[in-house]
Amino acid sequence: MKGKIVRWVDERGFGFINTEELNGDIFVHVSKFKKGDRRPQVGDEVEFQLDRKSTNLSVDKALLIGVKPQKNPVPSIVISAFLVGILGAGLYLFVIMPKLSRPHESMNFSCQSKVYCNQMRSCDEAKFYLANCPGVKIDGDHDGIPCERQLCRSW
Repeated sequence: MKGKIVRWVDERGFGFINTEELNGDIFVHVSKFKKGDRRPQVGDEVEFQLDRKSTNLSVDKALLIGVKPQKNPVPSIVISAFLVGILGAGLYLFVIMPKLSRPHESMNFSCQSKVYCNQMRSCDEAKFYLANCPGVKIDGDHDGIPCERQLCRSW
């Protein structure tokens, strides 16, 4: 059937359709319209099917005639937010966190022929030497922690 919206209460999401084929107004809820259509307005032409299960005149399915479907921006916003989140997590995991766990790399140390713990001035310098300078003798138990007795004590 075809008809026209004669009343619409947008805040409540319902209205009434009038058609020449039936006497009286036909109740229609916004949920009966095709997803992607804009909200109905008074004067819109509609194509609809009656709800045969209802005792009152009401619509089962409705379609706005001559109204282009609206693009829904939500999926692109969700995808964008997801991608920004992934990018942020990757940046944190692969750039920021490694620097936080290796502060000695950002302290401008350089290999200067130091070999023993008593030549190091800090735990960070010892960590730098262990990670970057060949031939150092600062990790006697080979556990990856240099100068445990002098500089890099864990209490």
